[in-house]
Amino acid sequence: MSIAEFSVNRPVTTIMIIVSVVTLGMISYTRLPLMFLPDMSFPSLNVSVPYPSSSPEEVERLITRPLEDAFGTLSNMKSMESNSSDDNARVRIEFETGTDMNMAAMEVRDRIDQVRGELPADVERIRIRRWNPNDMPIYNFSVAWSGDPAEFYNIVTKVIQPRIQRVDGVANVEISGMIDKQLLVHVDSEKLQSHNLDLFNLSQTLTQNNVTMTAGTVTEGGKKYSVRSVNEYRAAEEVANLPIPGTTLSLRDVAEVTFDYPEDNSFQRLNGVDAVTIRVYKTSTANIVDVAQRTQLVLDELQTQPQFADLETRVFFDQSQSIRDRLSDLRNTGLLGGMLAVIVLFLFLRNVRSTLIISLAIPISIICTFTFMYLLRQGAGSTVSINLISLMGLMLAVGMLVDAAVVVLESIYRHRQEGNLPARIAAVVGTREVTMAIIAATATTLCVFMPLVFLGGGSRFMLFMKDFVVTFCIVMVAAVFIALTLIPLVSSRLFNRPLGKPSAFFARMSGLYTSVLAWNLKHRFVTVVSFAAILYGSYWLYQNIETEFQPMAPTRDIAIAADLPSSYNIEDVKAVFTDVETLLLDRKEDFHIESISSYGSLRRANIRIVLTPPEERQESATQLQTRITSALPEIAGVQWRPGRMRRYGGGQSGVDVELKGDNMAVLSNIAEDIRNRMEVIPGLKDVDTSLERGDEEIQVQVDRAVAQTYGISPRQAARTVQAALSSRARGKFKADDREVDILLQLEEADRASMQKLQNMTFERAEGGMIPVGNLASFTKQKGPDAIERKDRESQVEVGGNTTGPGTRAINTQVTEMMESMELPPGYSWSMGRNWNMMRESQGEFLFAIMLSVVLIYLIMAAISESFIQPFTILLSVLCGLVGAFIVFYLSGTTLNTNSYLGVIVLSGLAVNNAIVLIDHVNHLRREGMTRTEALLLGGRHRLRPILMTSLTTIFGLLPMVAPLFFPEFFGPVEDRGANQWGPVSLALVGGLTTSGILTLILLPTVYTIFEDLSNWVTSSVKRAWA
Repeated sequence: MSIAEFSVNRPVTTIMIIVSVVTLGMISYTRLPLMFLPDMSFPSLNVSVPYPSSSPEEVERLITRPLEDAFGTLSNMKSMESNSSDDNARVRIEFETGTDMNMAAMEVRDRIDQVRGELPADVERIRIRRWNPNDMPIYNFSVAWSGDPAEFYNIVTKVIQPRIQRVDGVANVEISGMIDKQLLVHVDSEKLQSHNLDLFNLSQTLTQNNVTMTAGTVTEGGKKYSVRSVNEYRAAEEVANLPIPGTTLSLRDVAEVTFDYPEDNSFQRLNGVDAVTIRVYKTSTANIVDVAQRTQLVLDELQTQPQFADLETRVFFDQSQSIRDRLSDLRNTGLLGGMLAVIVLFLFLRNVRSTLIISLAIPISIICTFTFMYLLRQGAGSTVSINLISLMGLMLAVGMLVDAAVVVLESIYRHRQEGNLPARIAAVVGTREVTMAIIAATATTLCVFMPLVFLGGGSRFMLFMKDFVVTFCIVMVAAVFIALTLIPLVSSRLFNRPLGKPSAFFARMSGLYTSVLAWNLKHRFVTVVSFAAILYGSYWLYQNIETEFQPMAPTRDIAIAADLPSSYNIEDVKAVFTDVETLLLDRKEDFHIESISSYGSLRRANIRIVLTPPEERQESATQLQTRITSALPEIAGVQWRPGRMRRYGGGQSGVDVELKGDNMAVLSNIAEDIRNRMEVIPGLKDVDTSLERGDEEIQVQVDRAVAQTYGISPRQAARTVQAALSSRARGKFKADDREVDILLQLEEADRASMQKLQNMTFERAEGGMIPVGNLASFTKQKGPDAIERKDRESQVEVGGNTTGPGTRAINTQVTEMMESMELPPGYSWSMGRNWNMMRESQGEFLFAIMLSVVLIYLIMAAISESFIQPFTILLSVLCGLVGAFIVFYLSGTTLNTNSYLGVIVLSGLAVNNAIVLIDHVNHLRREGMTRTEALLLGGRHRLRPILMTSLTTIFGLLPMVAPLFFPEFFGPVEDRGANQWGPVSLALVGGLTTSGILTLILLPTVYTIFEDLSNWVTSSVKRAWA
């Protein structure tokens, strides 16, 4: 008994099965986690070591290089990159695909433990993290307060933070920009020198007298006690009274000890008012939307209380809002696509009952999908969830869900109308006739995703798109199940009455198609040559389509950084940004600004602008960024730099060149030469180097010969200077209910000039004091902003943004430029990370597409029992690529990861129409028709279902394509995310259009050519062996 026969004969059982699955689907939908992106983790680890108040060179020498040496022999390590800045060392280790990352993290932690003794003693913590988008903060907001700073501190740390921390689903709450009182020890250098005291020794005394440590255990009276040495400072007065060894002095005699706010060398503001930033992280299983809503309720409740009336909060990142916006867009797009598909069906069928029968496949298939998504999570350990990627898979499938139902219903309809069979028999016979073709078509559609498995879990595509693959495959299988069960069941009950004749319009269309097909079969050479010309033209288009790694991610944020003169103090920086904030807030409506956050320090500062929602404006974030940047005031020494994302992908399209070598001075000269050459390349902007943003610094060079005569080492001199100038904590101090840092520095007046620095003294080996200036020279030079290394070699990046979409043409020019340059021996260059990721993804996709074609051939050869006919069917893939390349070229869409995903899906869908047509032609030939008769009649029989399936899919995808062509109605393309799913749907719309047309017109001709060729080869072989 076939599945259709079972459905028709057991209607109640069939309906109960479907109702059960649908009910479970609705329940599963409420229990599936809602996320922004799929749960994923790249095969890489990031090691971060905070080390404040240090130079990049010091961080590299003391921390980065020892860590690199320790990590150099890690198992399965693919590459290692490091960045040493003035307050942090970061090492990124990338592993080979398939590496057990838990074991890798353990090995990295073990290597860190091995070199822990070589690192500076004041390194407090070392972080090891795996990157996962769901570990990022889900809710970022600023809090501004114009009242007393101490009261503001208490409000944030004792009211806002604890209340949000108690919200169900919140894992952690981080605060940045909050200034707290600290124990400040300001040393008077004149008093030090008058008492022949050394600042470094004074610092050591302060640190060594503030210690609590476990001393061991002692047994007394048969009981064991732990012994702990407790010598922590308990009061500021105790610190002030600290005796100075070798003297009768106490610390208060040479320093002022206060419990107060430290020097403010940074700022953070919201809409021109001082503010702090609070970041909220969720637990791994919490629902983003629920956590964000609960957090907002806490803030709303606080602001209703009178004591917090002056508290201003502004949310500048709400991941739940991004999810709701994208989900709403996808839901509306899917509903509109489904409605268009249903309208197309009705125009063809001109029967309300038939249209309703087929339309049932859309909602039932989608709801069933949630059932199996939930079962995969619970039973198979899958991480599939409801997110932007999985929903994109469902929405793309909307127009395709009726394909199998259309083919089944059309077959039943034809047997009922032409064969005069009873409804029940027609339902069984019609379904049985097309079952194998539907299964084969579905198998070919799904098998195109199988090669992606061979890309491995570390493939960037698989990490991002695994949920798309899962949901798309499930919903397509569900649609086939509905087509083979529910459609024949309902048809057997609703088609009892005699059916009318087909419309005159479609009869004329069928006649015209038959005439064209007959002409093609008689003029095969002209048909094939014409198709070859079309293929050549589409290949030319492909060669002229721009490429990029990923389309720009949707955003409402604009980031602009400022490089500031080294002569600026913090008040100068604040003054500049006050003017900028005033300018932007005065033109808030013109620039579509919702809020402005600014933050910075003496070295550099940034502005982050949150724009109004994209539906309220026509300009994109990129266009507004250009306008805003050009409107910023020109200030001597201040350079404005629009935010660039090129080093991490997903932002503006950009080009990078990586230089590697041993000598940073040589690398700097080479980088400057390359920068000058790249600046004149048309289409490239914002060109700079990773060394360009370095700050001017005073470098202290100790004369070793002179220092040796006084028994002083360069290290001792360096540590004395560090103790005088560094704001690094010298320990902890318990104040009230919290721990605060102890900061020791010279008074500000003693740090005001280079002369003061040269007059600092330290103790000689034989006693007595000597000024630093007697041993060392002080020179001003530009130091690096950060030191980058790759695979344990120094690295400098040179790059810029492209003015238009895509990077293929610019990359080609830059590559030719670099190949024409001769670098010194020992120095090398390579294109940057974006280029490498793009080339890697292209290679992965080409491999996947070729293997997909092979799998399609294997499936079709097994089903048709022919080695030749599958080649005819595979030709429809080329027919689809023609349309995809045409629409990419005409629309200006780049070839990126999403475009290639569309091509992969297209290669599985394009063969469906060919399978249905060829399968029916073979069926007619088995019944005794000649080849030409079977092709002509088979074409007439399959004309309507092929047109219906193609057009329902195309019209179902139109709402996803329309924003690319009509941004004036839908808003900026990149800000609404249309450029994320647009390339996928665009490939399918263009490809299915040309595939549907060429399959009907070209395929029958190619069918005869391949068959004649096969017969000729067979007869030749037989004659040769005769």
